[in-house]
Amino acid sequence: MFRVMVCPNILKDKLDKVKVSEEELLVSFDVVSLFTNIPIPLAINIIMSKWSTIKQSTNIPKNKFLNILNFCLKDNNYFACNEKFYIQTFGMPMGNPLSPTIADIIMDDLLNATMIELKEIYKIDIQFIVKYVDDIFAIVKRKDVDIILKTLNKYHRKLQFTIETEANFRIPFLDVMIHRRNDSLILDWYSKPTSSGRLINYLSSQPSKYKINTAKNLINKILKISHQQFHDTNIKKIFNILRSNNYPEHIIHSLVKQITTQINDKRNNPTITTTNNETKRYYSVTYVPRLSEKIDRKEYTNNQNTILAYRSNHTLSSVFTKTKTPIEPHQQNNVVYEITCEGSENEKCNRIYIGTTKRPLAVRLSEHEADIKKNKSNTALSQHISASGHTADLTKTKIIDKEKRERTRFTLESLRILQKRDKTMNKKEDTDDIATAYLLCL
Repeated sequence: MFRVMVCPNILKDKLDKVKVSEEELLVSFDVVSLFTNIPIPLAINIIMSKWSTIKQSTNIPKNKFLNILNFCLKDNNYFACNEKFYIQTFGMPMGNPLSPTIADIIMDDLLNATMIELKEIYKIDIQFIVKYVDDIFAIVKRKDVDIILKTLNKYHRKLQFTIETEANFRIPFLDVMIHRRNDSLILDWYSKPTSSGRLINYLSSQPSKYKINTAKNLINKILKISHQQFHDTNIKKIFNILRSNNYPEHIIHSLVKQITTQINDKRNNPTITTTNNETKRYYSVTYVPRLSEKIDRKEYTNNQNTILAYRSNHTLSSVFTKTKTPIEPHQQNNVVYEITCEGSENEKCNRIYIGTTKRPLAVRLSEHEADIKKNKSNTALSQHISASGHTADLTKTKIIDKEKRERTRFTLESLRILQKRDKTMNKKEDTDDIATAYLLCL
């Protein structure tokens, strides 16, 4: 495996042990548009070639596993736009949770095949090579660069690499700048020229601890990555970034001093870190300025190992128009719905039936329709229609709540019945376990 963890400190530890000679060159390789150029049949073949290892972790038969794999990677690559459905003809979609995993599988196989070919055919041994998804950093002999690039590009016609070589004895890789100093390598923090430097703004309506921790993480990351000789320059960059995000000067000074002291103490007195194995309980609550900070300071939250995670109700999705094609009401699932009785020619009714389903609403409505036609008494709706001779237009069914959590959805159903008790045809036992006080939650 040629994987690099997200944490740059791991790369730093690896490079600390590396020595570079004059005949070697620092290079980086990058795949052009990796996700959309992933050869899916090749990915499936690679995965199935590891079946002897995979079967130790699953009870799924091989043929069924292959069918699932084909469905997830080949048959499920579609999207909707302007009420039309499209299928992606090649590669993995951007945004698909599976895409990074499949990319890793392809890249590992690509590098393994490349290393074998370079060694067996060209007698080339690469001293150091690491990757993160489609970004590869390597230390190679200057004379071997063209052969290595050509071999990488032979793996598959859709997977083509670009190359960048060191300039002025340095080269960027991920968020570090790797510098050559004689026969050693040292790191500096690196951000692309297009980086906005935007963080949680200090004036934003967010918990104070989130804003302080954001600043701490930035300072800690930059100073831990970079070599001591770059610290003065990087501290100036830190001040500029935090100032542009409205962090007060005295807070920046205090945090930089605090983090610098911690780093120096750990460097001079390395100690074994201990982990706390106590179980923590996390709760997500809406953030209310000042009130939330007061709750955080209460002793009972600490004594019970309770941690409150704050969320905002003012999200981007509540501000901007939804860009996705809306799902037809009858295709939606996990809903609480309302059906109105239309009465008969001589009698108005307008009584309502409230129900819930985790399946697509159309499936549940077809069951109601069948019960009514066969005069079954499965639900209060079919009993009412059968006894009164009334009709109900199921195409006018309204969705009144959406909730994925089953128990919460059942509670919502009971509350809605209770809320419209004078109009519903539902049975009394549908609301037996619900207190009237909870109606205030609606």
